Amino acid sequence: MAEDKENSDGDKDAEVPLVFPASLRAQADKGTSHVRFKVLGPDDTGGSCHLFIPQGFSVPDSASYTSIELGMVGGAESAMKGEGVGAITMADVTAAAANAGAIVGQQLGSAGIGGSLGSISNLRKGLASNPYTETQYTGSGIRSFGFTFKLVAESSSEADTALAIEEFFRDNMYPEEQGAFTLKYPNRFKIEFYNGADKNKYMPLIKECYLLTLQTTYNSTTNAFHDKGQPVEIDIALTFQEVKALTRNDLHEEEEISEEKGADE
Repeated sequence: MAEDKENSDGDKDAEVPLVFPASLRAQADKGTSHVRFKVLGPDDTGGSCHLFIPQGFSVPDSASYTSIELGMVGGAESAMKGEGVGAITMADVTAAAANAGAIVGQQLGSAGIGGSLGSISNLRKGLASNPYTETQYTGSGIRSFGFTFKLVAESSSEADTALAIEEFFRDNMYPEEQGAFTLKYPNRFKIEFYNGADKNKYMPLIKECYLLTLQTTYNSTTNAFHDKGQPVEIDIALTFQEVKALTRNDLHEEEEISEEKGADE
């Protein structure tokens, strides 16, 4: 497993990663796909947890748009560019003059007269101003990711690991007190998909996240307990949210971008 290799080459005091089930360690060494949740603590000393990738994992990309009316400015722009419009007609001049009269009337405090006259003039002539409505980009949505795991412990030792995994997520979800009126932000998570010891390039890249929700259910399909009282089953539902909205450059690792630039040159 990749993390075992990192620990053997690094600090002797590095935390041993939590792995569930116990057989995942051997399967990962043979190339089995799994997901790693790493806590980004100070000096990269946060712990980590390795689990099988849940079925049906989804990525919710989204963008937000609104409508903006360009009005006369948009009409003038289109006329200058010749984008699907012909010569300016007398109807255009009449409508523009009527609109201008309405605007002037409003500015002079007589919108009831000037505005009405402009509207009535257009109405009687069967004319309406082209609002030149366009779509305006307003931003990208901040992505959230859901993971659901069923931890079925086949031994008392595995049950202890399952409880440690639950505590691992819960401890890093909550803030710390930094004074009477101040809280320190909870730790961030780095979520990465692996194929054996190598990162799985076929799974999505997830940027740093906060853990938003943790839902734990004990013994959802059984009432059995191990010798020390540990529940046989622990169901964990997690929701993570990235720390910021992404741009296109955030969708790829830095080394991938540098490789693409090298290929183009």
